[in-house]
Amino acid sequence: MNKIRRDIDKLDDKIFKLLKARLSKAKKIAALKKYMKVQVNDDEREQEILDKLDCEDYKPYKEQITVIYKEIFKQMKDLESGED
Repeated sequence: MNKIRRDIDKLDDKIFKLLKARLSKAKKIAALKKYMKVQVNDDEREQEILDKLDCEDYKPYKEQITVIYKEIFKQMKDLESGED
């Protein structure tokens, strides 16, 4: 069990780094959207990302990953909107 937990810790470190990078990119997108006077919400882009979950690799976890990504979308939109 300890080895599996260490493996999860390593995965968490990678996830943290990836989320930090995604948040950084979202800030850049927010600045561009503000400059271009473009709406923050992009349902089409979100659906494009969720559609990737239909492949065989994700199907066993599609429901869980969908929930996680919807929360990621919400947090990114909040960041782009300047909300905390």
